[in-house]
Amino acid sequence: MEINQLVLSLGSNINSRSLYITKACKEIINEIGEIINFSSVYSTPPIEFESQDYFLNCCLIINTKLDKNYALSKIEEIEKKLGRTKKSIKKNYISRVIDIDIIFFNKERFKSSKLIIPHSSFRERKFVLIPLNEIIPNYIDPISYLTVRQLLENCRDNSIVTIHKNQFLKTLLQ
Repeated sequence: MEINQLVLSLGSNINSRSLYITKACKEIINEIGEIINFSSVYSTPPIEFESQDYFLNCCLIINTKLDKNYALSKIEEIEKKLGRTKKSIKKNYISRVIDIDIIFFNKERFKSSKLIIPHSSFRERKFVLIPLNEIIPNYIDPISYLTVRQLLENCRDNSIVTIHKNQFLKTLLQ
Protein backbone atom coordinates (compact mmCIF):
# COMPACT_ATOMS: atom_id res chain seq x y z
CA MET A 1 0.00 0.00 0.00
CA GLU A 2 1.28 3.45 -0.96
CA ILE A 3 2.43 5.87 1.74
CA ASN A 4 1.25 9.43 1.15
CA GLN A 5 2.67 12.56 2.70
CA LEU A 6 0.08 14.89 4.17
CA VAL A 7 0.86 18.39 5.45
CA LEU A 8 -1.67 19.86 7.87
CA SER A 9 -2.16 23.21 9.57
CA LEU A 10 -3.84 23.17 12.99
CA GLY A 11 -5.34 26.08 14.89
CA SER A 12 -7.41 26.71 18.01
CA ASN A 13 -8.59 29.89 19.73
CA ILE A 14 -11.24 28.77 22.24
CA ASN A 15 -10.77 27.65 25.84
CA SER A 16 -7.70 25.47 26.41
CA ARG A 17 -6.11 25.89 22.99
CA SER A 18 -3.09 23.71 23.75
CA LEU A 19 -5.36 20.92 24.99
CA TYR A 20 -7.37 20.93 21.74
CA ILE A 21 -4.25 20.86 19.58
CA THR A 22 -2.83 18.04 21.72
CA LYS A 23 -6.08 16.05 21.42
CA ALA A 24 -6.16 16.67 17.67
CA CYS A 25 -2.58 15.36 17.31
CA LYS A 26 -3.46 12.21 19.25
CA GLU A 27 -6.52 11.65 17.05
CA ILE A 28 -4.46 12.26 13.91
CA ILE A 29 -1.97 9.60 15.04
CA ASN A 30 -4.82 7.15 15.79
CA GLU A 31 -6.95 7.83 12.70
CA ILE A 32 -4.70 9.14 9.93
CA GLY A 33 -1.05 8.20 10.36
CA GLU A 34 2.36 8.83 11.86
CA ILE A 35 3.44 12.41 12.54
CA ILE A 36 6.97 12.49 11.10
CA ASN A 37 7.68 16.18 11.67
CA PHE A 38 6.04 19.15 13.37
CA SER A 39 6.64 22.85 13.75
CA SER A 40 6.83 24.94 16.85
CA VAL A 41 3.54 26.28 18.16
CA TYR A 42 2.83 29.92 17.33
CA SER A 43 0.48 32.52 18.77
CA THR A 44 -1.39 34.47 16.10
CA PRO A 45 -4.18 37.03 15.97
CA PRO A 46 -7.49 36.11 14.35
CA ILE A 47 -7.64 37.02 10.67
CA GLU A 48 -10.77 38.13 8.81
CA PHE A 49 -12.89 38.32 11.99
CA GLU A 50 -12.95 40.11 15.36
CA SER A 51 -12.00 38.22 18.52
CA GLN A 52 -9.93 38.89 21.64
CA ASP A 53 -8.82 35.25 21.58
CA TYR A 54 -5.55 34.62 19.78
CA PHE A 55 -4.98 31.35 17.96
CA LEU A 56 -2.36 28.75 18.60
CA ASN A 57 -1.16 27.39 15.25
CA CYS A 58 1.26 24.71 14.09
CA CYS A 59 1.93 22.49 11.09
CA LEU A 60 2.42 18.72 10.92
CA ILE A 61 3.79 16.32 8.33
CA ILE A 62 2.08 12.92 8.39
CA ASN A 63 2.79 9.66 6.59
CA THR A 64 -0.56 8.08 5.81
CA LYS A 65 -1.99 5.16 3.87
CA LEU A 66 -5.21 7.13 3.36
CA ASP A 67 -6.08 8.84 0.11
CA LYS A 68 -6.77 12.59 0.19
CA ASN A 69 -10.56 12.31 0.31
CA TYR A 70 -10.56 9.74 3.10
CA ALA A 71 -8.00 11.84 5.00
CA LEU A 72 -10.35 14.83 4.70
CA SER A 73 -13.24 12.71 5.97
CA LYS A 74 -11.16 11.62 8.98
CA ILE A 75 -10.11 15.24 9.66
CA GLU A 76 -13.76 16.33 9.65
CA GLU A 77 -14.59 13.50 12.08
CA ILE A 78 -11.75 14.58 14.39
CA GLU A 79 -12.90 18.21 14.31
CA LYS A 80 -16.47 17.18 15.11
CA LYS A 81 -15.35 14.81 17.90
CA LEU A 82 -13.40 17.67 19.52
CA GLY A 83 -16.45 19.95 19.41
CA ARG A 84 -15.94 21.87 16.19
CA THR A 85 -19.11 23.39 14.84
CA LYS A 86 -19.18 25.76 11.90
CA LYS A 87 -16.15 27.41 10.30
CA SER A 88 -18.17 30.49 9.48
CA ILE A 89 -21.59 32.02 9.79
CA LYS A 90 -22.82 33.64 6.57
CA LYS A 91 -19.23 33.49 5.23
CA ASN A 92 -17.87 35.35 8.28
CA TYR A 93 -15.21 33.41 10.19
CA ILE A 94 -15.83 32.60 13.85
CA SER A 95 -13.77 31.35 16.80
CA ARG A 96 -13.26 27.59 16.94
CA VAL A 97 -11.95 24.90 19.25
CA ILE A 98 -10.01 23.27 16.43
CA ASP A 99 -9.40 23.92 12.76
CA ILE A 100 -7.44 21.38 10.71
CA ASP A 101 -6.63 22.18 7.10
CA ILE A 102 -4.93 20.07 4.46
CA ILE A 103 -2.18 22.24 2.98
CA PHE A 104 -0.38 19.69 0.78
CA PHE A 105 -0.94 16.06 -0.20
CA ASN A 106 2.19 14.59 -1.78
CA LYS A 107 3.02 17.08 -4.52
CA GLU A 108 -0.46 16.98 -5.98
CA ARG A 109 -2.79 19.59 -7.35
CA PHE A 110 -6.43 18.72 -6.80
CA LYS A 111 -9.77 20.51 -6.81
CA SER A 112 -13.24 19.29 -5.91
CA SER A 113 -16.28 20.86 -4.26
CA LYS A 114 -14.96 19.80 -0.82
CA LEU A 115 -11.19 19.98 -1.16
CA ILE A 116 -8.56 22.12 -2.84
CA ILE A 117 -4.89 21.03 -2.74
CA PRO A 118 -2.71 22.93 -2.16
CA HIS A 119 -4.93 24.87 0.25
CA SER A 120 -6.29 27.87 -1.64
CA SER A 121 -5.20 30.61 0.78
CA PHE A 122 -2.10 29.32 2.55
CA ARG A 123 0.15 31.58 0.45
CA GLU A 124 -1.42 34.69 2.03
CA ARG A 125 -1.27 33.55 5.66
CA LYS A 126 1.81 33.98 7.81
CA PHE A 127 0.26 31.77 10.50
CA VAL A 128 0.63 28.89 8.02
CA LEU A 129 3.78 29.96 6.18
CA ILE A 130 5.94 30.56 9.26
CA PRO A 131 5.36 27.05 10.71
CA LEU A 132 5.72 25.53 7.22
CA ASN A 133 8.98 27.41 6.68
CA GLU A 134 10.30 25.90 9.89
CA ILE A 135 9.78 22.31 8.71
CA ILE A 136 9.78 22.40 4.87
CA PRO A 137 11.37 25.69 3.72
CA ASN A 138 12.48 24.27 0.36
CA TYR A 139 9.20 22.54 -0.52
CA ILE A 140 8.01 23.82 -3.90
CA ASP A 141 4.37 24.87 -4.12
CA PRO A 142 2.96 23.03 -7.18
CA ILE A 143 0.89 26.09 -8.17
CA SER A 144 3.30 29.03 -7.90
CA TYR A 145 6.51 26.96 -8.24
CA LEU A 146 7.96 29.02 -5.36
CA THR A 147 9.45 27.49 -2.25
CA VAL A 148 7.74 27.93 1.10
CA ARG A 149 10.61 30.26 2.06
CA GLN A 150 10.00 32.41 -1.05
CA LEU A 151 6.26 32.48 -0.40
CA LEU A 152 6.92 33.70 3.15
CA GLU A 153 9.32 36.38 1.89
CA ASN A 154 6.66 37.58 -0.58
CA CYS A 155 3.72 37.34 1.84
CA ARG A 156 1.83 40.61 2.37
CA ASP A 157 0.16 39.48 5.61
CA ASN A 158 1.39 41.92 8.26
CA SER A 159 -0.02 40.09 11.28
CA ILE A 160 2.31 39.44 14.21
CA VAL A 161 3.12 35.73 14.57
CA THR A 162 5.11 34.88 17.69
CA ILE A 163 6.47 31.63 19.02
CA HIS A 164 4.32 30.34 21.89
CA LYS A 165 6.02 30.11 25.28
CA ASN A 166 4.82 26.54 25.91
CA GLN A 167 6.09 24.14 23.25
CA PHE A 168 3.81 21.31 24.42
CA LEU A 169 4.04 19.38 21.13
CA LYS A 170 7.73 18.64 21.72
CA THR A 171 6.80 16.73 24.87
CA LEU A 172 3.91 14.95 23.17
CA LEU A 173 5.55 14.01 19.88
CA GLN A 174 9.24 13.39 20.59
